Amino acid sequence: MIFPTVDAFQSYLWLVLVCVVLYLVWFLATTGTRYWQCVPRVPYIKGRPLVGNFLDALLMRKSVFDLMDELYVDERVRDSALFGISKLLTPTLVLRDPELIKQILIKDAAFFCNRSMSTDQHGDPIGYYNLLMIKNPPWKQLRSYLTPSLSLSKIKQMYPLLDQVSSLACVRVFVWDWGF
Repeated sequence: MIFPTVDAFQSYLWLVLVCVVLYLVWFLATTGTRYWQCVPRVPYIKGRPLVGNFLDALLMRKSVFDLMDELYVDERVRDSALFGISKLLTPTLVLRDPELIKQILIKDAAFFCNRSMSTDQHGDPIGYYNLLMIKNPPWKQLRSYLTPSLSLSKIKQMYPLLDQVSSLACVRVFVWDWGF
């Protein structure tokens, strides 16, 4: 027979469909790791598909903080001011330079207000109103309340009070240690 039958056409169609689905799964699973290959001049730590650099944290071998500490001092990115990692499927930029961190947290804070870490307003109201974790609509209002109270002159006025409280705390610790 010269012309293929409908069964052969359907089997090829299923094979093409399976190949397309597998390609899409691979494409989505490696998005975070492939991103840093396309960004020039940014060193990165290559991650695994689906889990990125957080396999040990997902398997609970290490805490996220210990894992980030390991990534932070990794020899591949030790001399750079910033580097890229993959947090699951999300490419993430880690900053190391104090001046760059200061620039982003103070001067460019309006562009970096919606960070990935946040808490629930009802479950953790104290953690929710942390300026580093709150999302944008309440973030802007909270920052407008806090900015005047953290000016240099206000902090200089608070220094004697902080000094007095710290000296009282040292006296209390000394008295408590000796059992008085």
